[in-house]
Amino acid sequence: MEKDTADKVRGMVRRVVLKNVNDDGETQTASVEVAPGIWRDKVEIMQPYGFATSAPEDGAMAIALAVGSNQDDLVLLPVSNPSARMGKLSPGAAALYNMFGDSIVVGADGTISVKAGTSVVFSIGGVKVTISAEGIALEGGTITHDGVVIDKTHIHTGVVPGGGTSGPPPA
Repeated sequence: MEKDTADKVRGMVRRVVLKNVNDDGETQTASVEVAPGIWRDKVEIMQPYGFATSAPEDGAMAIALAVGSNQDDLVLLPVSNPSARMGKLSPGAAALYNMFGDSIVVGADGTISVKAGTSVVFSIGGVKVTISAEGIALEGGTITHDGVVIDKTHIHTGVVPGGGTSGPPPA
């Protein structure tokens, strides 16, 4: 193989360090050093559809691909940040995490563990459930158990004053 051809093939894929990440456009872009002292600016960072991250900090790493061997048409595969990586997962587990320790871990045993620094919020239509260190808060909707309403609109029949037992709630 000719040296020129070999150099082009070698240059198609390389590991790069990111800096000056820009998150203002349709895609994130970054500056990368492709060789000592040679920088490419506004290189697009590819992200899987449906997933998004904040702009990676300077020093994050990625694989750069030269599309069609064209060094002026670089793209970056999803970014890695080894200093913030979540490790020590059980075999078969997968996780979604951030650099502050918040995570969702899907275990191979069928469990899903959520860890949040302040709260977990579920919003569905007009109902919002917040779980925090203070407790569980529900806004909107009704609470039922086995089809019976048990929230603040819940009533009982046959209420006896004092320490007596009331009848069951009406169905």
